[in-house]
Amino acid sequence: MIDAMFGAATALNAAAAVSAVTANNIANSRTPGFKSNSAFLSGLSTGGVKLSSIRPNNTQGSLIPTGVPTDVAVFGKGTNEDLLNTYSYAAGRFAVDDFGNFRGPSGELLFTGAGGNVRLDAEGNLYNGDELIGTITPAGQGEAYEPTGFSILSGYMVSSNVNIADEMVNNMVNQRYFEANAVTIRTSDEMLGTVVNLKA
Repeated sequence: MIDAMFGAATALNAAAAVSAVTANNIANSRTPGFKSNSAFLSGLSTGGVKLSSIRPNNTQGSLIPTGVPTDVAVFGKGTNEDLLNTYSYAAGRFAVDDFGNFRGPSGELLFTGAGGNVRLDAEGNLYNGDELIGTITPAGQGEAYEPTGFSILSGYMVSSNVNIADEMVNNMVNQRYFEANAVTIRTSDEMLGTVVNLKA
C-alpha cells in the first residue's frame, strides 16, 4: 500500500509538470516564432514516475503577412539539418528608431543611419533606398554560421507552431492520468485505514 501511494504521488508530480508544459504551449499559441515543447515521462528505479525531459518541436510555423517592412521572417525547409527553426530572428520585429538607427526585436542596435526608407531582400541585405548598409545573418544556438536553403522575408512574421487541438487532447489525457493516480492514493489510504482498524 505504501509503495502504491509513493508511485501515485510521483505520478501526480509528473502530471503537474506535464500540465505546466501544455499550459505554456497554449499560452504562447499566438506568440510569433514560438516553438512548442513536449514533456516525456520515465519510470524510477524505486517505482513511480518522473519527468525525464522536455523537448522542443522545431517544425516551422506558417508565414503571417504584416505589411510592415521591418517585420522579418526567416523561412526555410524546416528540416533537422538546416537548423532554420532555431535562429535567433526566426520571427523578428525590427524597427527604425527616431534617430534612424536600425534596432533588433529587443531594442539592440544593429545598424546606425538606417534612415526611414528601409527594406530587406531575401538574403538579409538591409538597404536604405538603394544604399546597402548591412546584412542580417541568422544565427543558430547563438553562433553565426553559413546557413543554406533559407529566405529572409520582409513584411512577414512566422507564427507559433502550437497545434491547439493536440494540446487540448494532451491536456485531457493528462487530466485523466492525474485523476486516476489521485484515486489510487485515496484507495490506498482507505485500505491502510482498514488495516489499522483491524488491529484495533
